[in-house]
Amino acid sequence: MKILIAVSGGVDSVVLLDLLANGKLEKFANCQLPVVSSVELPTTNYQLFIAHFNHAIHSKAEAHEKFVKNLARKYSLEFFSGKAKKKLKSEAEARNARYEFLEKIAGKIGAERIALAHHAEDQVETIFLNLIRGSGLAGLGGMRKFAGISARSKISLWRPLLEISKSKIEDYAQKNQLKFVTDPTNRDPKFLRNFLRWEILPKFEKLNPKFGEAILRISKLARENAEFTNLLAAEWLRRFEKNKSVELPEFNSLPSALKREVVREIYSRKIGNLRGIEEKHVEEILALARNPRGGKEKKFGKIIFKTARKRGVRILEWRG
Repeated sequence: MKILIAVSGGVDSVVLLDLLANGKLEKFANCQLPVVSSVELPTTNYQLFIAHFNHAIHSKAEAHEKFVKNLARKYSLEFFSGKAKKKLKSEAEARNARYEFLEKIAGKIGAERIALAHHAEDQVETIFLNLIRGSGLAGLGGMRKFAGISARSKISLWRPLLEISKSKIEDYAQKNQLKFVTDPTNRDPKFLRNFLRWEILPKFEKLNPKFGEAILRISKLARENAEFTNLLAAEWLRRFEKNKSVELPEFNSLPSALKREVVREIYSRKIGNLRGIEEKHVEEILALARNPRGGKEKKFGKIIFKTARKRGVRILEWRG
């Protein structure tokens, strides 16, 4: 199996690189590395590659790219780099550009996994960001250890450190004398994640030092519930997927939680992930489905949801 490791040069990705390159991940993360058929972790028989995306948003960007290139030489791994073609105006733009680059490189080398260094504190921040953006209950699930990168690709995102604390990662770097770089924008409060990290979350931790652990427990429960409703939604959609439409009388009779999951499942199958769809978008689709008049439509990204009549039955169809 080929694994592409996304390395920014920061402590998290440098530690992930060292763990994978030296076969220490299993012991460090207290997890097993089973056979290749696993949906979470790859076989121990893997080939590693390094990818670095230069966002070109600070003065040290070129130096950081050079640092990661030297790391690749140190570990004797093939190195790939990419650079933003335009000025990135938001965190979402930066993330999308980075993922597009990683998917392109993974496809080029035939990698099945893209390893990312997200850790437990990143997960807590992501959950808060999801709620702020209006993702609703689904956002409580946060990131997954294993997730598809897009609908058109069989490449998977893999986050093996997602349950590991930042302090444990930093301790590993110190004990193993690993060198890393620090992004100067990490403290810039104009980025919402930074504002949460340095201004908001510490206030919650003063109220409850184990606040982060509590959020992660809630996130785990939310993911388990989401996985169950997702299975139900996928099974319900099976009869309608070929025609890219569902019969509205039957759809509208479903429990609200299941209807929401059906909409998210449709979106996820077309796009490959749930980035870009918020709870307010789901509610707009449900309102569209309840509208007794046909011919109305809603567009979200590349997908158009539209109500119509087919053989005397109202339907909700989607195209994109």
